[in-house]
Amino acid sequence: MITDDGCYLWTHVTGHGPRVVLVHGGPGWWDVFHDLSLPGFTLHRWDQRGCGRSDRRGPYTLARYVADLATVCGPDPCIVIGHSWGASLALEFAQAHPEAVSRLVLVSSVGLDGPPADYRARVAERLAGTTEPDPWIAQISVNLADRATALDLARRLNTPWFEPNQVCADALRAELTTLTDRASACAKVVVPTLLVHGAEDLRPPHVTDSLLKALPNAERVVLDGVGHYPWIEAPNGFEQAVREFLD
Repeated sequence: MITDDGCYLWTHVTGHGPRVVLVHGGPGWWDVFHDLSLPGFTLHRWDQRGCGRSDRRGPYTLARYVADLATVCGPDPCIVIGHSWGASLALEFAQAHPEAVSRLVLVSSVGLDGPPADYRARVAERLAGTTEPDPWIAQISVNLADRATALDLARRLNTPWFEPNQVCADALRAELTTLTDRASACAKVVVPTLLVHGAEDLRPPHVTDSLLKALPNAERVVLDGVGHYPWIEAPNGFEQAVREFLD
């Protein structure tokens, strides 16, 4: 797929049924939804600009990424599911193009205020007990609840492996922190919205309280024994929660 400014975006479409556009986390990472199961829906996976199999080029701005997501979604309303940073991007898209989203699912969101104050300390504590030599895989693994399987799941999530784009990540995170009055902007998102969160996420479910309060039509499901990647850690529970919401 080619954007209006000539950037190639890798896309992959599977399934049949209502269209679901999946927005991966990061920023600076790539699509890791290859194990997500949602029979009866058409799933659109893609790598954001500068990431994975897409062109490694900017600009790395929220406005540009919202425009890219509009290109992926196309002219007709669709379901949008965003994970982590992708949930923030999906929310920005829904605010800018409320008519383009029929349902919104925000998975493992950091809410409107970001991670809790002790988040970095908790990450550092888990990293100290990790033997994985690859720092990126180690970083991903700390976000999985079951410590016995965390490294294997982190490797599976990130196969195939691409080089993370730190320049992209730094730019988008910095811009996101400058946004003001995000709660008021949420009033534009009247579409039904589901928040899916793992009870064991290092960014606890309460970080999404701000979204529950700000979004006019939102509900939340918390999955027990699950960290930051619900569709990997509890695939049946995740599919059931999303399917019941979409149905």
